[in-house]
Amino acid sequence: MKLLFRASTVAFLALTMVIVSSCSKYEEGSKFTLLTAKARVTGDWTTTAITVNGTSQDLTGTSFTTSIKKDGTYTASSSYTFGGSTFTTNDNGTWEFNSDKTSIISTDSDGDVSTATITMLKNKMMKWKTVDGSFTTIVTLEQ
Repeated sequence: MKLLFRASTVAFLALTMVIVSSCSKYEEGSKFTLLTAKARVTGDWTTTAITVNGTSQDLTGTSFTTSIKKDGTYTASSSYTFGGSTFTTNDNGTWEFNSDKTSIISTDSDGDVSTATITMLKNKMMKWKTVDGSFTTIVTLEQ
């Protein structure tokens, strides 16, 4: 009985250490989760905020949605209204994590590759950051 109790305690402590140490890789967000990074990333996402160089962008009249699938594919669509007309774009491609799961590498249908650093990864919310020259863009997505 004592042996079973000790084994259970050691297993619990080891699991706790693994979970806590594996969840602290993002600048913002939870330090503890039982969900894998892939489980938290996959799903249907709506962009709720965008900042460029620290300045919040007005998203009035725009819609950005992304569906990230477990099989390594994604679909994205955006629409915006300008001058009374609505314009829509659609794209699809593939995605994968980098080796330590701190970035998402995506390849669109034209073969263009982009990398976004994950700064927050929660169950229903994530943020990612891209840097292009002197422009730093942070995108907030919610399910």
